[in-house]
Amino acid sequence: MVLGEYLEKTGTSVYALSKRSDVPYTTVLSICRGKADMEECRLGTLRAIAKALGVSLNDLIDGKLTPAGHFIDASVELDVGLLPLPLQRFIKELEEYDQNGDPAFYAAADTMLLMADRYLHSGAINSKTYEKLATKYPIG
Repeated sequence: MVLGEYLEKTGTSVYALSKRSDVPYTTVLSICRGKADMEECRLGTLRAIAKALGVSLNDLIDGKLTPAGHFIDASVELDVGLLPLPLQRFIKELEEYDQNGDPAFYAAADTMLLMADRYLHSGAINSKTYEKLATKYPIG
């Protein structure tokens, strides 16, 4: 996700980012509009923006920005209460990672899907439920 999209999804204005990062408004605006190539920006500018956003410099440059609370695909309907209790507990943990915007979400989702795979093979969940889990809680 490019910087402009990220700001839009997080409800952050270019002006607010400019103030928080001490990067001139016009520079931030140029980056957001794609007029300035991120790879040609000064390292200090990119560090300041990354720090102000609370993201890594690499994620900023690579466009791997994920707004907090946007790991889980809310469009997938799944009744978590019908899942085995260990999966329910794991999903609660995933929801906390999602709420906090913690990138550890992806590693935890991978582990949860391994657990779900065991439940699939034992017959505790069906393949449709497994597919919903894999879609709702992506691994990256």
